[in-house]
Amino acid sequence: MGLPCAALLIIAPGSHPGRGNWSQPIAGLIGAISVALLVLSGGSGSRLGAATSAYIVLASGAFVSVVLLRPDTILRQALRSIVLAGAATALLIRAIWGTGAWGALAWEATRDTSLTMRTMVEVLPDAFPIYEPMVRFISMTWPAMLALQTLAGLALAWELHRRIAASTAQGAPLMRFKDFEIGDGWVWGIVAWLGVLILPVSSFLHVAGTNLGLVAGTLYVLRGAAIVATFAEAFGISALTLVLVAAAAAALALPLLFVVPGLCTLGITDTWYRYRRRLAAAKAGQGQRSNTP
Repeated sequence: MGLPCAALLIIAPGSHPGRGNWSQPIAGLIGAISVALLVLSGGSGSRLGAATSAYIVLASGAFVSVVLLRPDTILRQALRSIVLAGAATALLIRAIWGTGAWGALAWEATRDTSLTMRTMVEVLPDAFPIYEPMVRFISMTWPAMLALQTLAGLALAWELHRRIAASTAQGAPLMRFKDFEIGDGWVWGIVAWLGVLILPVSSFLHVAGTNLGLVAGTLYVLRGAAIVATFAEAFGISALTLVLVAAAAAALALPLLFVVPGLCTLGITDTWYRYRRRLAAAKAGQGQRSNTP
């Protein structure tokens, strides 16, 4: 979040007369902290840390360039930046370390995940049965998790930039969560995920399809949650109630069994059924009937 936010504040500081004086110092502070963290991560001797730091720099530069040169919705701009930065980082890894670097990166991801899970098992011994599956899954899907973190970080960077600089000249504000929407083409990411689970494919396609499916599935979960929030508001259920229900479900480990798959399915089927549009149309129809004498 820090690096793209600082770059936006410096390059596009906004036009608010009362905030232009202190947006630049804030940008410098955020940028300095971000660069220090990148140096610490990239200089740790880990190839994975170095590759991640390079990716963050490339993603930040791509996002700022896309925002300034081709204004669009933040979700599309962030996704384009992730694709561009991912491709550039892959070429950089291949040029510097060769094709064998991917195996080393996967090994480091497995080692880091194993250490994290081992610490968790020491605190919660009952979590030992999920130790090996979680290590295998997280070590395989670290690119997708990095992409999701980037998506969240770029969105927060844009919103923080808007609030500090009060800039409305470029791009659009973040949509409300209840209005969260993704393109219909993302359903093919789910299809690809199911395909690599069912069909005998190469290890490369299996890893690529799993990562694509994780990103698409997470976006559909968010879409499903937005639909639930919209209907809850329509029926008078408060946001606090939804948060308490979600916290209780997480405490009981229900998300892995019912909530997350249910939200994902709801988000996928919204591609065809458009639940929120149907709700809005129904409310509009009721309003017209109530105004008819």
